[in-house]
Amino acid sequence: MKINIHDIPDAGLVLDFKDEGKNIEELAGRLDFSFLSPVSAHLDISSSEGMVNVNGNMQARLLVGCSRCLKEFQSGIDTDFSVIYVPGGEKETEKELKPGDLELNYLDGHELDTTEILLAQLSLEVPIKPLCREDCKGLCPKCGADMNAGACGCGEEAKTDSKTDARFAKLKDFKVK
Repeated sequence: MKINIHDIPDAGLVLDFKDEGKNIEELAGRLDFSFLSPVSAHLDISSSEGMVNVNGNMQARLLVGCSRCLKEFQSGIDTDFSVIYVPGGEKETEKELKPGDLELNYLDGHELDTTEILLAQLSLEVPIKPLCREDCKGLCPKCGADMNAGACGCGEEAKTDSKTDARFAKLKDFKVK
C-alpha cells in the first residue's frame, strides 16, 4: 500500500492490515524463507516538519531452513519498530555520517510504501544463520548424514581426516627444530 505523505493528517494516520506475503516476495525478488501466515502489521504514521515517523508492530509465521542441517522449521516474528523518513536525500559520493544520520531513511518522491517498510523490518528480524535448535549438530562433512538423527557410518577417524585440508596435509608431520 502506498501512502502520499501530503495526505497524512495532522493527527496522524493509524493503519492495521494484513499482507499475504505475495507483495513482499514480489518486491524482494527472492527470499530465504516462505510465509506460513499473513504478515499482520499495525502502523502509526505521523508527519511533522518534513519528517515522517512510522512506529509499528509486525507479526508473522515463517518457514525457514536451518543453516546446519538444512531442515525446514517454523519461526515466529513479533517485533516493534520505529523508522524516520525525510524527503529526498543528498546524492553525494562521500559524506561523513553523524550518529543521527544512521537512523534516517530517505524518500524518493512523495510516497511511502508500506510493503517496503515490512520487507526492511523482516530483513532485520530473520536471522542470517537460522538454527532449528541451539544444539543442532548439522550434517556429516564426509557422507552428509543428519547428525541430529544419530551417528553416521563414517567413524571418528574419517571425520578427523575430512577436517584436514589436502593442501595442508604435508604440514601435519612438520616439526620445528
